[in-house]
Amino acid sequence: MTLSWDIIVEALGGETVWRKSFGHELLKGRVSREHSWESSLGWRVVDHLMKTTTIEPLMIRLSADPIAYPGSYISTRIDGGDIVHRNWRYGPMIEYLRSGATLIANRADRLHVGPARLREQFEYFADDPAWVNGYACWTEKSAFGRHCDGHSTVIFQAEGSKRWRIWEGTGPDAKLIEEADMHPGDVWHIPRRWDHEATGIGPSLHWTFGVHLSTPEDLTRTAMDAWTNRHGERRPDDAVALDSLMTSLSTDVHQARELRSAQSLERREGLSLPWSVQSASFAGTGLRWAARFPPLVTYKEETITIESLGVRLNVDARLAPWVKAWSAGRVVRREDVMGIPLGDDDLDAGLDALVKAGLLLVEQVG
Repeated sequence: MTLSWDIIVEALGGETVWRKSFGHELLKGRVSREHSWESSLGWRVVDHLMKTTTIEPLMIRLSADPIAYPGSYISTRIDGGDIVHRNWRYGPMIEYLRSGATLIANRADRLHVGPARLREQFEYFADDPAWVNGYACWTEKSAFGRHCDGHSTVIFQAEGSKRWRIWEGTGPDAKLIEEADMHPGDVWHIPRRWDHEATGIGPSLHWTFGVHLSTPEDLTRTAMDAWTNRHGERRPDDAVALDSLMTSLSTDVHQARELRSAQSLERREGLSLPWSVQSASFAGTGLRWAARFPPLVTYKEETITIESLGVRLNVDARLAPWVKAWSAGRVVRREDVMGIPLGDDDLDAGLDALVKAGLLLVEQVG
């Protein structure tokens, strides 16, 4: 079974524990080997990144002491004043890694489908922007020393082991609450602004999934923007009136989150051809939302209203099982009808409308 974000959440205690403790408490769990992660987060992913990256600045880099300057391990060819090619300097790169440098793949979700899929599932689960970085080392050194991050983090140990120390809070008065090793399959959550330090134990590869969780204030401001744009009303200039409006909107944070998602213009990468252009068979395909976040969905007796990416569309209410699966960040295979009481023609007509409206992406899966 392939690793998914649902499995990671379950390892950390399940959705109930997550909703209560994420961002506030240290969570620890373990994913069993039956949930294979080698193809999506193993060493082969690092090999793929090193082979295919164009080595854009800060995307893949080394953290070392003393500092490893990119020019010392990356060769750059310039033609006509423009950079036309970058490549690794093999000797210096290997020497850095042997002497204790950590190889860092920032935003690895932009470079490989494995981290990208997990990042997308994380975004749908958290309903906030997420990203993933990879860290590989081969010696008993720490890449950054003791530090804290300005965001909540989920750590997944994919290969080898690493020793971690975690403090509750930050600074000299913070309390050391955890000192343990992470092994393949271990998954931890560290809240934002908690100090931590990771030290290698021989070859090690771990991934950190970061997310900026929206505060009620963030959601209120976004909801206010959506409200003013939707109703064509000017935002009050008077500070008292503005504070009153924000207080009123903040009483329903859940609605604010839905409005923010519905108004988001962030689209996932990809274009469904030929389905976006013409009606075509959906046999052998997988389908998922085209937006980075769940849409605003209103369920009625006979119709479902979907608002996302500036589009409002009504579809048959009998598509509800698929709509709920897509809104959880899942890919649905066309052949998996999930007990939907629709004939093939009506089912494909509903899919066609969603794809043509730009709300669904289609992938060939076999």
